[in-house]
Formats: sequence, structure tokens, C-alpha cells
Amino acid sequence: MRPLLITLLFAFCSTQAATRAEQLPSSRIPVLYSSDLFHPHDDPDDHFDIATLYAIPEFDVRGIVLDQGALQISRPGSIPVAQLNALTGRNIPAAIGLASKLVSPTDPGLDQPEPFQGGVRLILDTLRSATRRVDIIAVGSMRDLAAAFNREPELFRQRAGRLLLFIGEASDPAFREHNVNLDPHAYVALMRSGLNLYWVPCFDGGLWRNAGHASFWQATHADLLHLAPPELVRFFIYALEKETTDPLAFLRQPVDPTRREKLFRQTRNLWCTAVFRALTVPDEPSGDGFEFETVKLSLGVDAALRSSTDFPATTVKRFKVRDAERYGPVMTQATAGILARFPVASGHSGHAHTQE
Repeated sequence: MRPLLITLLFAFCSTQAATRAEQLPSSRIPVLYSSDLFHPHDDPDDHFDIATLYAIPEFDVRGIVLDQGALQISRPGSIPVAQLNALTGRNIPAAIGLASKLVSPTDPGLDQPEPFQGGVRLILDTLRSATRRVDIIAVGSMRDLAAAFNREPELFRQRAGRLLLFIGEASDPAFREHNVNLDPHAYVALMRSGLNLYWVPCFDGGLWRNAGHASFWQATHADLLHLAPPELVRFFIYALEKETTDPLAFLRQPVDPTRREKLFRQTRNLWCTAVFRALTVPDEPSGDGFEFETVKLSLGVDAALRSSTDFPATTVKRFKVRDAERYGPVMTQATAGILARFPVASGHSGHAHTQE
């Protein structure tokens, strides 16, 4: 991809404020989103996640933090954000986050270079300008969210709503899950924060295991996308094949049947998508295949959960699968239904809208 095009796309998506051109109904739920979204991808489950986020009509997405800022320079997550903004006719702002791991659970990240401060500022500016509590969804390292909390904890207590966090291992203290490993101190900071945490462990019982308190499941692309609009299918082809052509022009091309068939043959590991709908239920998030239960946890400075009381206990709402046998199929069907209603803007031309 041409460097100039990457620069223009990033400039389009980056902002230090949470103001937006369009005004959405006040009944919608204000949401901040943080994701380790890249192009080329690390794991394209992140593309399924953010497409689902855009497709849930109850959400008023106020901003997107692009996790792991150093990697965002060479593999900009602003590209899929620009594509989804163009497809939906929205102007959701995005900013890249901190470049390095936090050095302690109380680190505010203020000593990191200026080009990587935008994500934390976006979080804080969004909370400051909010007239009601803002729910937060985070996948990836949680670094910017933890740093923002460390800078202004009282602002979080007053303006943050539910924090839906996809991270960690539910039961095995010897296994460190990938997102935790990205920034262990950030994980500790949030889990000890006392905020309204809805914790969604990625695994339960070790790698690729789900003993009932993790969100992990698998689905075929065919089952996820068979009802999706062709514009969204093109979005996934661009992502999965790590395309380097103009990302907005690509969305205007007809769907290549061979590439569509190749996409639909693949299988995807998933953790999020339909779980996002938990925030559409007031006070007590729940879904067809899952619920949340209140638990007390003790988290060491090494980011390992323990049953002892050697460390301060924290109370969180923890994810729980309702029916292990039905969980995967139910979540797949729910995700497919959301993506089938992906809101393609009338008269979509593939051109990004500029911030006013």
C-alpha cells in the first residue's frame, strides 16, 4: 500500500477529541472501544469483532483506541476503521495508543512519546464530555484504559459505566493468557480498580480450553457470513487476504466468487462478537448463551489469580456459559444475525467522510 494512502487514512481516523459530526438518538448506549486491530492482521477475529460493534444498532460508538501503538505505525488498524466508517457513513474517531508496556500497575504512561498519547486522551476526553455514563469494551492489552484510569481515577468512577473486558484465564494460575502477557501491569491495574467490571476470560483451563467460564468458541466463516451484505464480505476478503490495494476502492468492486468461496471455507476462533450485546441489557448483562455471576478474586502482582487472601480481593461480574453443548451454535447464530443487519449506508460510494 502506498505510504501516502496510509498517512491519509490514519489522519482521517485519528483525533484527540470525541466530538462527532452526526447526532445519534440519546437512547443509544455510549460506548468506547479498545482493540488490538491491525492491517495486516495478527488474528482476524478482531475484524469480526469491530464489524459486529458497528452492526449493533443500540450502540453509539464514541471512539476507538487502536492498541499497541508502535505496531500501529507499520500495520495500521485505521485501515479497517476507515473502511467501516465509509460503509456505514459514520465518523467514529480513532487514535493509536501507548507504545510500551506499563512499568507498574499504577503507571499513567505519561513518559511515553507524544505520538502514542492519542488513545489515552481519546478515552479521557470522551469521559469528560459525556452527559451520561459511557460503557467501555476492551480487547487486547488494556494498556491505554489502565493508563487513563491511573491518570484520572475519579473521572472513571463518575463517568465510566460497565467495563466489558476480554482478557485472562478463568481457573489456571499457571497459564498466562495472550492479552495478559501483552501488558500484565495493565491487567492488574484494571482488575484491582474497583470499577464496574464485567470480566470475560478468554480461556478456562488452559490454551484453547473452555470449562464454562470463558467466551472462546469456533465457527465457520460460512455460518457467520452467509447472510451478510456483499459490502461486508468484501471487507473480510480485504482483511483475510491481507490486501495492499486501495482499501476504499476495494469496497466498490464486485465480490469475486472464487475469493468468496475461499473466505467461506475458513474457520474462525472467536471470543467477542455477540457477547457485546450484553451491554444492551440494563444493569445485568446476559445473553442467550451466557450470563454473568458475581465473584471475588485475588490477583497477584504477577497477574495470576489465586484463591488465597495474600492480595486484596476484588469483586467482578464473571462470564459464565449457560449450556456448554449449545453455546457455540447459539453464539454463531447470534453473530450471523447481527452481521446480516450490518448497516450499509444508502448510496455508499466507498469514500471516507472527513471530520468537521
